[in-house]
Amino acid sequence: MSRRKIALLAILALMLTAAIGAGVVWQQFSFGGEIQGPIADSVDDYRFDLFGYELGSVSGKLADMVRRPGVRLAPEEQIILVEHYQYRATHMGWLQNQISRIYADPDIADPEASSRELSERLAGMAAIQADTRPSVEAILERQVREMLVMMGFSKGGVVWPPARFNFSDLPNYLIVSPRDRIEVEAGIHLHPDIPLSEIDFLEGQVADEFDRSTIIEDLGGLGVWPTMVMDQASLSWILSTIAHEWVHNYLVFQPLGWHLFDGQEMNTINETVATIVGDEIGDRLAFEYYGIPTPPPLPPLDDEELIADADPDQFDVRREMRRTRLRVDELLEEGNVEEAEAYMETRRQMFVEEGYYLRKLNQAYFAFHGSYATRPAASDPIGPKLRELRSLTPDLATFMRLVQEISAPEQLDEILAIRRGEHGVAAPKPDNQ
Repeated sequence: MSRRKIALLAILALMLTAAIGAGVVWQQFSFGGEIQGPIADSVDDYRFDLFGYELGSVSGKLADMVRRPGVRLAPEEQIILVEHYQYRATHMGWLQNQISRIYADPDIADPEASSRELSERLAGMAAIQADTRPSVEAILERQVREMLVMMGFSKGGVVWPPARFNFSDLPNYLIVSPRDRIEVEAGIHLHPDIPLSEIDFLEGQVADEFDRSTIIEDLGGLGVWPTMVMDQASLSWILSTIAHEWVHNYLVFQPLGWHLFDGQEMNTINETVATIVGDEIGDRLAFEYYGIPTPPPLPPLDDEELIADADPDQFDVRREMRRTRLRVDELLEEGNVEEAEAYMETRRQMFVEEGYYLRKLNQAYFAFHGSYATRPAASDPIGPKLRELRSLTPDLATFMRLVQEISAPEQLDEILAIRRGEHGVAAPKPDNQ
């Protein structure tokens, strides 16, 4: 056996051992509240098989290291292959939606016959995707690795952990929050193919049994290793999500990652850092490899403007979601749980009427989406603080080196105060001054 093959086998064994170990850690490294275990037991039949994913995924990546898919293509051919894959993935999502509509239409007597042509097109495209997926994944992994090296995230040209991902059917995620406050109290990953009727049943079952607010949401990415990313999205989003999930893998080896589940604030800091870093890396990748211009940043939401009456002729979903979150916080702080829940349902119906389909809007919804402090569903100041800190650092790698050491929420304020002092920036005055 050649030395190269022996080295590859050694690397493969190391990767497999690391992945299995990561699976064990992932199962334990989760929300440690008393309710996590009982809720996990109550939905045990629906839980996502992480170990099965790890074994299949790592085996596939090991095979790719030997086959090196896509490596012989010229750079221009690689870009074309990726763009065609993304187009097909998006079109497949449209086909699946059309087929679902046919089966949901009570006026169609034979939905199988009516959707046969669409199903055949979908099957043909799925076969092409299966053939090209390993090459597309390998190309994107190389591009992400090159960008990470370029932006200062490597040591001696080595990126750790390796930027490995799979286009996957992601698990559903059950989020559980207390009713009297907004907080992720438990989170369980479930099978990716649970019918909507069963999703509604599970949410209601857990809510009734534990007197909690619940919601089951789709995921766009998951920070196991290799990470999981969905492919039915824009190329810019895909690139940002690959980078976002890599950040989660990177932080596993840093204090910020070790303290991820210490509380809601640490979870929010972790997710927001991954969003800021992932978006910036993804934007550069999209522009430098695919010529996709970086969209202009959305203006910050001004809380004073939120208090004013909205323009009846212009619906702003960011503004209305932010207003909803702030009002819910007020009602829950006053102890008006039922009033808050009734208000959220009224607002949900308003969003639906405006074309924004929300199946549920409750405490669990805000607990999950609010952990990404750059989104309007968040109400804490972590997002603005981290964005300000990024503006006070010369590059993204420096920003990461600063935030990765955070092990308690107050350290963010300490780091920000130091950077403000170095740049002669005054801290904002409290609202009551």
